[in-house]
Parts: sequence; C-alpha cells; structure tokens
Amino acid sequence: MKRIFLASAILITVMSVTFTSCKKTEPDTETQSATDNDICETEFTKSMTTVNSFAIKENGIKSMMDRQNLRSGGGPTITVDPADTLDGFPVTMTIDYGTTGIMDSIDGKFRKGQVICVFYNSWHIVGASVKVNLVNYSVNGITYACDSMRITHSSTNGFTHQTFKGKCMNSEWNLQWEALRTYTQTAGAGDLNPLNDVFSLTGNASGVNREGKSYTVNITQPIVKRNSCSWIESGRMDLTPEGLAVRTVDFGTGNCDNKATLTINGNVFTFSMN
Repeated sequence: MKRIFLASAILITVMSVTFTSCKKTEPDTETQSATDNDICETEFTKSMTTVNSFAIKENGIKSMMDRQNLRSGGGPTITVDPADTLDGFPVTMTIDYGTTGIMDSIDGKFRKGQVICVFYNSWHIVGASVKVNLVNYSVNGITYACDSMRITHSSTNGFTHQTFKGKCMNSEWNLQWEALRTYTQTAGAGDLNPLNDVFSLTGNASGVNREGKSYTVNITQPIVKRNSCSWIESGRMDLTPEGLAVRTVDFGTGNCDNKATLTINGNVFTFSMN
C-alpha cells in the first residue's frame, strides 16, 4: 500500500509541475486606465489655467480685453458679482459657454455650460483662493463634474489645485478622478494674453476607469500644459492600475500633438489623447 501511495503522490506532483509549466502568463497590455486618466487629466488641468486667465485683480477681470483682441469671438461670456471688487469679497465670476455651446478658439474644443468661481480675495495676492464648480459643463460631448475644485495662489507664479470627486462621463461610461497638483506658471504671467500662458505641473492623482479598475498616478517629470495647445505637450507620469505593474506615460518632448506613449514591462504602446 505504501508503494502505491508513494507512486500516486509522485504522479500527482509530476502532473502539477507539468500543468504549471504549460500554463502561459498573460502579458500585461492594459491601456484603458491611461486612456481614461487622460480624458479627465486634460480638461481638469485646463480648468485651472482657464480660471487663472480670467482671474480677478484689483481692476476687475484680468483678461477682459482678450475676447475682442485675441479670441475672435470664440470666448465665453464672463460676469462678475459684485462687479466692483471694492464692494468686498467673496466675488463670484461665472464663465459661461452657453446651453448650445461654442467652439473655444484658444484650443479648438467645443464647450457647453458654466464654470462658477468664488473668489475670497484679489487674485494677485499670494494666499488668495477660489472655489470652482462646474454646472452642466461638457467638452466635445464629455460631461465633467466634481464636488468642487479649490485653487490657491500659493506663490508669486505658483498655484495649488485640488479636484474633489471628479467625474468624466458620456452615455457609455462614467470615470472617477481626483488630484492634488502644484502649478508653476513658466510663461505669460507678465501680460494679459492667455494664449502664451504656459504651466508646469507636479503632483498625484487617482481614479477609476470605465471597467471599474482603480489606479493611482504620480508625476515623475513635470507635465507642461500650454493654453494654446489642446493637449499636454511633455512630461512623464507613473500610472499603476490595481493589481498590475507600474506603467510610464510619456507625453513627448514639447510638440503640440495628441500622441503619447505607454511603457509596460519594457513594451511600448502609442495612444491618442482626448
């Protein structure tokens, strides 16, 4: 009996080893998290630069003149309440793209809805903050919403931007996204022209993609966002989907195009940004 039992044990062990050695490891080719992160990343990043472009200073809206001289009629309607900041704070600025929407001449995207900004001090003052809400807001058919965003003027040319419980949605999927970012304005701070504003970003984010998989993001090389470009132009981030390896997202070296690469375990994939 002992010999029979020993032979059976050996046979089971051999079969187990054989089965394990024949089972192939599925390659990690998950790119959905990077694609979905970009959908949220690009527009929530843009929201900060938009608010800053129209930010309130002592004499009202910083770039009121740009709608006539630079946007060629392609800008939103902007209202301020109270209209005179001498009446005190908080002051509410509404950036209104209308219910039918308009093509924004700065980045060529079609926007609808409102960006409502509540300022608690003059925006030129370091330490000033603004609370931002999106109302019926969509870009190229994708709806963006969040519990709120808060932007703080943290240094002379620096800002912190926090997005709380962001959502990016269309009729087929619903993405979740949150982030805490530090922005440094590297160009355009000394004039009223929003077209030449350039920002460098660092920080982290987290989200849930359309398949329900959560992921985290950490910027490893500052992201560069130019107001006049529809996409992120350069920089790198590490993106880690739940249960999968870290992958590196590379936005390039400064060309204004919608191409980025995703590197997973040494394999490189190219994808198109939103």
